[in-house]
Amino acid sequence: MGTFGRMFGYVLRYKAGLGLAFLLAVLSMLFELARPWPVKVIVDYALTSEPWPQWLTTLSGWLPGATQPGGLIVWSVIALALVAVGVGLAAYVGMVVTVGFCYHMVYDLACDLFAKLQRLSQSYHQRQTIGDLMQRMSGDVFVVHYAVSGVMLPVVISLLNLLGMFTIMLLLDPLLASVALAVVPALVVSLLLFAKPMDRATSRRYERQASMMALVEQSLTGVRIIQGFAREAYLQAKMQNSAGDLGDAYNRDMRIGSAYQQTTLIITGVGTAFVLGIGAWRVSAGFLTLGDLLVFLGYLAALYGPVSAVSMAVGAAVATNAQARRVFDVIDSKEEVPQKANPIQIDQVRGQVIYENVSFGYAGGEDHSDQQCVLHDISFQVDPGQIIAVVGATGVGKSTLVALLSRFYDPWQGRVLLDGHDVRDLDLAQLRQSIALVLQEPFLFPISIAENITFGRPNVTREMVIEAARTAQAHEFISRLPAGYDTVLGERGATLSGGERQRIAIARALVGDSPILVLDEPTSAVDARTEAEILRRLAETSDRRTTFVISHRLSTIRRADQIIVLENGRIVERGRHEQLIDDGAIYSRLYKHQELAML
Repeated sequence: MGTFGRMFGYVLRYKAGLGLAFLLAVLSMLFELARPWPVKVIVDYALTSEPWPQWLTTLSGWLPGATQPGGLIVWSVIALALVAVGVGLAAYVGMVVTVGFCYHMVYDLACDLFAKLQRLSQSYHQRQTIGDLMQRMSGDVFVVHYAVSGVMLPVVISLLNLLGMFTIMLLLDPLLASVALAVVPALVVSLLLFAKPMDRATSRRYERQASMMALVEQSLTGVRIIQGFAREAYLQAKMQNSAGDLGDAYNRDMRIGSAYQQTTLIITGVGTAFVLGIGAWRVSAGFLTLGDLLVFLGYLAALYGPVSAVSMAVGAAVATNAQARRVFDVIDSKEEVPQKANPIQIDQVRGQVIYENVSFGYAGGEDHSDQQCVLHDISFQVDPGQIIAVVGATGVGKSTLVALLSRFYDPWQGRVLLDGHDVRDLDLAQLRQSIALVLQEPFLFPISIAENITFGRPNVTREMVIEAARTAQAHEFISRLPAGYDTVLGERGATLSGGERQRIAIARALVGDSPILVLDEPTSAVDARTEAEILRRLAETSDRRTTFVISHRLSTIRRADQIIVLENGRIVERGRHEQLIDDGAIYSRLYKHQELAML
């Protein structure tokens, strides 16, 4: 199904609104068809001594004073005014109805797009820029509105108008009607010539616009680093280049679109000149009355309006098609971490985790080419209530290892088991709700501290929030804030220090008492005393949950039930702290180096 067919699927959800919009459009068309006839009545009958036709004699008998020329002029003027009011009211009400149901279509498409973005894997989001996705969410989703208000309704209304006008013109004078329609082949040829260039130019403009949005998002997100390294001029130059590229693409798009529109206007203008000349000759030869010619010219002016509207709708269709592809490209993106149709629900998650011969890597591009393996044949088991530590040099795959447990990615080979079930068979929402995460770079929302701690767990009480904050050593500094737990944070928690953000993130992980806790460098931004107290409190409750700890500070993991040492994506050592120290291998050397560094 093409993009327009898919957009039409959203339209059909609101058939009542669409039907009412079409009804009002037909009513407006009837008013337009009636517009020239009062002028004909005045010119041909009120201002001359020509005998009145039967329909006019009958109609004038119903209207007070209309049987006299003066009264007929008054009623003709009133009819013109009523037609103008009718056209205006029908157009306004039609616009209100159209905007009303089009808003709901935009809402539906935006919700579908957002839901898809939430389901797409971390790999997908790592390949995309936030600015581009924001452009698709905030701007491109209006494509369904444009498809109805700028393409579908104008085309249907214009075709109805053309049919009605051409029928009446054909009855008035077949020769003149044929001359008027002679421009249609020329308009079709111009459409065929301009369609592809307009499509390419419009697509390029949206691509450049998305690139600039991505640069803006990156610049605003990294403004502290930019200012810290005095790189404002560098980013300004990049923005100027990006804006210049967008300007070039926009100018080309506008030039091609304007050339197409002006070509149609020239063709219709030349056609009008020919019709006027031939029509004047037909009047002088007695084949038409002057009123007939005025009706004909009135329809002709209105006739080329719908023809131009159809031509412009084609240009709008090209633009909406380009935008629609950007939206549906996301909706059609493959879900690399799909959920099965009938996933398994675990009655009560105990927290046993088993990795069986797991290998995984990242794809280097959109087409998953240039893939490089990060983890090789990883196997280990963690029983409920145990603490397992994962250590190793930067880049050996520690964070990737625990990310597989939450199904941010799926392994290339092997499997990850939770309580004996392959995590790919489990309900994804239950799986992730069972795992509390604390990342090295915690993300906080611009909402209150209490809301950040209870994020995703609305039934948590304030007492539970405070208890979790105490365990995370966050209660003291939160209490000193003017609004305490109700203090609203800045974007990404910018109003707090790095250590304070980490402690709130730890409290958020602890408040739900999840059966599995993943701590990825959770205390890298706090001092040693605070870290020791946090770890002591965590150790007191460790028997209630399975805990994964990733840390470069080896002193934080001495109490772990199992320590895994990674090197080049493989497990090279495994055991408790004392055992690994006695072995004198990689872990022992890392630990001694850290001890020496602290002296």
